[in-house]
Amino acid sequence: MFEVEANVQLGSLNTLKLECIAECYVRVSTTGELQEALSEARLRSANINVLGGGSNLILNRYLPGMTIHMGLKGRELLGESADDVVVRLQAGEEWHETVLWANAEGYFGLENLALIPGSVGAAPVQNIGAYGVEIAQMIECVHVVDVRSGDIRALTADECCFSYRDSLFKTSEGKHLIIWAVDLRLSKRPVVNTSYPALREAVPHNTATPSDVLTAVVAVRQSKLPDPSVEANVGSFFKNPIVDRVTAEHLKGDYPDMPQYPVDANTVKLSAAWMIDQLGWRGVEEFGVSVSEKHALVVINRSARYASEVIEFTDKITSSVSEKYSVSLDREPELVGID
Repeated sequence: MFEVEANVQLGSLNTLKLECIAECYVRVSTTGELQEALSEARLRSANINVLGGGSNLILNRYLPGMTIHMGLKGRELLGESADDVVVRLQAGEEWHETVLWANAEGYFGLENLALIPGSVGAAPVQNIGAYGVEIAQMIECVHVVDVRSGDIRALTADECCFSYRDSLFKTSEGKHLIIWAVDLRLSKRPVVNTSYPALREAVPHNTATPSDVLTAVVAVRQSKLPDPSVEANVGSFFKNPIVDRVTAEHLKGDYPDMPQYPVDANTVKLSAAWMIDQLGWRGVEEFGVSVSEKHALVVINRSARYASEVIEFTDKITSSVSEKYSVSLDREPELVGID
């Protein structure tokens, strides 16, 4: 049986290590407890905050309402064929440990997503992606509980409306849905994706195995990205902006060295890290917050206590990019709570 606690400090439960008080806090470990917690919240007329690994959130000083910490654990093989398997992963499972588990079991496809911080339940929300792979490519369905009613539903990948670092769950239509499990279809045949340049250089040509890719991804990420357990961060802080082709062509004319990656016939993805680097932000520190020396997309909390300090610093970065390149940078982590 879960216990509802009052005025709980969440500083140790978010990877930016920001001070935040939750008005009400409960940790759930089963879908039944999740439904009970939602029922309790409805009785209290309390709004709901969902907390997983705390790796994609900027927590403000105070979280009103009920904060539900997702502690659901478990991995289950649902079915298999000669070519693939379908596995169900509970939302509270740690993501990187799940990637290692799948590879060890001979279930392939997740290797490029190794070492991304966070939990399984957060992966579809952000449609996590790295090195040429997005989680949406493997999702069979996402199991959710409706905050308004407590009802359990299963959504297909199409119903989740996945796009670049986005999904139904980040929209007003999906905000009332809490993910409690994710079903993935993974290959039993070795899948190797080395389309990303850094992996092509690190992985043996033609003879690469999924384990080689996994090892290379971990090595590349460790060389470029600081460990959140050592330096407080949320991984990539900014999304790579996507612009129309006309805008991209104008920018290429003005800045020939600017990296650009075609998304489709009409849009192009730009490198946020390149723009931030060009403006000299790497290593800069203000308000106890800095841009990582390792990677310009990573913002590190050195000594800041509150979200307001992180926001003030990162707003300076986005303003400078907008002023120089007329490009808007959006945050990857979500700001929640009140100051």
